Amino acid sequence: MTELLHVFDVALGVSALLVAAVALYSAHRVVTVMSFLVLGLLLAVMWARLGAPDIAVAEAALASGVTGAFLIAVVTEHPRGIGWSAGRKVARAGLVAMEVAVVVAGLVVLGRVVVEASRVVPVDPLQMLAQDAISDAVVTHPTTAVLLDFRAYDTFLEVAVLVGAVLAALSLLRDGGLREVTWPVEDRPIVDGFVRVVAPVVLLLAGWLLVAGSTRPGGAFQAGAVLTGVMLLLFLVGVGRFVMRGRWLFGSLLVGLSVFVVAGSLTFAFGRGWFDLGGEWGGYVVLLIEGSLVVSIGVGLAALVVAGAAEHPTDERPAPAIARAPISGSAGDSR
Repeated sequence: MTELLHVFDVALGVSALLVAAVALYSAHRVVTVMSFLVLGLLLAVMWARLGAPDIAVAEAALASGVTGAFLIAVVTEHPRGIGWSAGRKVARAGLVAMEVAVVVAGLVVLGRVVVEASRVVPVDPLQMLAQDAISDAVVTHPTTAVLLDFRAYDTFLEVAVLVGAVLAALSLLRDGGLREVTWPVEDRPIVDGFVRVVAPVVLLLAGWLLVAGSTRPGGAFQAGAVLTGVMLLLFLVGVGRFVMRGRWLFGSLLVGLSVFVVAGSLTFAFGRGWFDLGGEWGGYVVLLIEGSLVVSIGVGLAALVVAGAAEHPTDERPAPAIARAPISGSAGDSR
């Protein structure tokens, strides 16, 4: 059984390299995007084989799923320009040169690491300190403890970057929102029935990932990515579009950042450190923050996908023609 797993691991690594090469060097954009999606799934399996289920779920949901949706929107909504072929040749040559430089630099760094590792006895004091600190954290799962207890300020900045990216994308639209974006409603009965059956199940999965994040793999980012899928499915069939096109958009987008700021301000006001979520109530505060982050991440990523669609054409009407009297051809015509 162990030998079969080794063969599977080798085949998985080789397949990932081959799919990555196809994604980089394919001449067809659709093939490139599909190869990227397959690469994301292969990387998720690789992370699972390495014993990192949190990264595997994030890779499948965010790096492959949501990013793949962005790329598909770009391919389908924005055709190539006129000078694309010549520009691609130059870009491909530059990409090859950059990859060669990265490989050479990686080999040099790897050689340096091997030499240094052979000289000293490998020790990992940071891992020991982290394991000792987990017992004092407000949650028991190490990944969630790091993101929302040990390094909550970093997570706060990550959410701020996401909100800034969504606001920047919306600012490029004419109305600063998604009301003018064209997204046809899918009215086929089989699609509508599929969405109405699957959406509640996926929504329950998002809730389970949120709650499970305190004790096992899951959390706000994974649940937010799943919520993005639910919102896009509902938006596809025309259900709940007021959330994306009405006043709820910016409120839902900013709720996670707002709760984060309020939590940090209250901990500081009560004499604790900034984002110091210790104490008996710390676990409930972490769950509240994660719940608000799920809403912000789900709405924000869905808004980015919808914002990539084409807008309605502007209602520009030609100026009315000025009525003019017929010009006389000769003096005799005017008599």
